[in-house]
Amino acid sequence: MILFFLPHAGGSAKSYSSFKRFLPKELKVVPMELSGRFTRSGEPMLDTVSDCAADLLEKHGDLLKSDDYAIFGHSMGTLLTCELVRLAKAEGIHSPSHIFLSGRCAADEDIQCFKGSVEASDEEIVSFFSANGLADKPVIPDEELIKMLNRNLCTDVRMADSYRLKAEELDFGCDITVFYGTDDPMLNGLDMQGWGRFTSGSCDTFPMSGGHFYYQQHKEEICRIISEKLHM
Repeated sequence: MILFFLPHAGGSAKSYSSFKRFLPKELKVVPMELSGRFTRSGEPMLDTVSDCAADLLEKHGDLLKSDDYAIFGHSMGTLLTCELVRLAKAEGIHSPSHIFLSGRCAADEDIQCFKGSVEASDEEIVSFFSANGLADKPVIPDEELIKMLNRNLCTDVRMADSYRLKAEELDFGCDITVFYGTDDPMLNGLDMQGWGRFTSGSCDTFPMSGGHFYYQQHKEEICRIISEKLHM
């Protein structure tokens, strides 16, 4: 069984590597890094969810075909999960064993990370996300690293806000587990059960204390639930 991790806006999928120590050793953990970001910074910066998902399918397609797989996506990662599975199924790749979605409402909801992000300046987006605790901060302040993080964040926010998917366009074909922080400012008044529209399977929700990055304080519990859902 393979568990793929997909990143949030401005983040690296490798940031979820710390989950590995709480997961079964027989579960293969594979972070999916987006083209143009972090370890793939020398590659073209793709700026649509569809292009990023198509690139990930090309890069990881053999793994998707070769074994049972599950996907964990946080925030923008939930949208990448939708598009990746939609494209994979269109190519005849089998449905995932389970989908884990975190920190975002259903893909057909008319919401935006930052209203007017397409027209907004990079400075406005960065200021908003920083003020609301929605952006990664470098451990060591470095001007070039900060520039890279801000560039990634703004690109990702704009592409996430431009993506919509109707429920009738995707059936994951498996059970879904949804995690979210009860104090996440991006989810006020939103029904996380809406993800149930995207599968013929079940949809279970797990609210947890904390904000948008609630999982940082709940990794062990989340991994326990992942293990149970994957019957490992």
